[in-house]
Amino acid sequence: MAAALADPVQPGADVPEPPAAPQTAGPAETLERAKWLIFKKRPDEARKALEGLALNSGKMPRQQVNEVQFLIGLIDITDEDYPSAISHFRRILASDPGAVRVRLELGRAFFLNDDYNNARRQFLFARAGDVPATVRENIDRYLVAIRSLRTTKFTFSISLASDTNLNAGPSADTITIYGLPFQLSKSARANSGTGLAIDAGAEYAPRIAKRLKWRMGAQLHRAQYRYTEFDDMTMSAYTGPHLTLRKWDFNLLATAARRWYGNHVYTDIFGGRVSATYFVTSRLGIGAALAVNHLNYLRYTPQSGTGGNVSMNMFYTPSTSSILRARATLGRQDAKDKAFANHLQQFNVSVTKELGSGFTVTASPTYSRIAYDARLAAFDRRRIDHQFMGSLTVLNRKIDVLGITPRIVYSYTDNASSIPLYRYTKHRVEVGLTTQF
Repeated sequence: MAAALADPVQPGADVPEPPAAPQTAGPAETLERAKWLIFKKRPDEARKALEGLALNSGKMPRQQVNEVQFLIGLIDITDEDYPSAISHFRRILASDPGAVRVRLELGRAFFLNDDYNNARRQFLFARAGDVPATVRENIDRYLVAIRSLRTTKFTFSISLASDTNLNAGPSADTITIYGLPFQLSKSARANSGTGLAIDAGAEYAPRIAKRLKWRMGAQLHRAQYRYTEFDDMTMSAYTGPHLTLRKWDFNLLATAARRWYGNHVYTDIFGGRVSATYFVTSRLGIGAALAVNHLNYLRYTPQSGTGGNVSMNMFYTPSTSSILRARATLGRQDAKDKAFANHLQQFNVSVTKELGSGFTVTASPTYSRIAYDARLAAFDRRRIDHQFMGSLTVLNRKIDVLGITPRIVYSYTDNASSIPLYRYTKHRVEVGLTTQF
């Protein structure tokens, strides 16, 4: 593959003109002539020959099919038709996700098309490959530039969601309160349902100095079900400066969010967050963050209070088609009623792997321990939860319409609590479309 996707010809090479390709010429001869035409700066003739090969690619070896797509993509970049180049390079990676040269050109096409988020992803993958030192240095320059240049970010997904436990209710019919058994109502027990889930986000970060940007962003999550008492929506916004240095990123953000549950205001939260990331190498970054907030429960004010958390995180690109992320968080939430005040310890790992045929898989397990300060009056013990959450996301980049691709997400939650009322399990499946690659 590396040989197949090398430069059409080496610069400065003495390349004789191939004989004119007759109508009966085979794919190999036509391909060689197309390379020569590219070298002689006759891209229109080369494109015509290559597109003819692409129309009959069913009879060609996969290696030649990929080379045709690669050369058309290179011509597209020369013609500044970056979306077309991106499409051709992605077709190759759908069957050969380890093709480093293709990732380099795909990253360049994204960069030239001002799509810095996807450009960064492709350059990170390419950086993990076996490339010469000069190429690594060039990739590093691109990655530093991207951190400073990208000023916009958009994400959107819409899914049909099926959930076995919309309200995180216990499966038991009865519980013991004040030492006596009580029958739970239907709405208090686990309720299943199917609905529509929408997630959207946007950020604008204009540059206000050479290395300084001002971030402004908003996010929306909405889960809509047949029975409105389980509808769940959160809107959040943030703003603040972002400083980019060669080895460091710094953020200082003011944050605000409101959550509605059952179409009634549930909580308001206001706070701030400071974070820093140090790039040990282009492939490895480590970071830390500190957040403080005031959480206000509008329905039951004794739950309200000030809180915050500190976290450590890292990312690593171990191969040309995989990314590893990890995070550890320690949190504290106060409340007027100490039975609702708690300490949090949380650990998360996320692994993303690009497979053949356009599939990308992300597995993300999370473990949380939440210990409350005091017991609720109705129970004989203090509440301590051990929660395991796991998700598996599968999407296919081979199916790409205007940057939208199909996605399936399965998630599982098991909350083991010292109090039976708060023990529950849930399974959730989402089938839909996403723009977040």
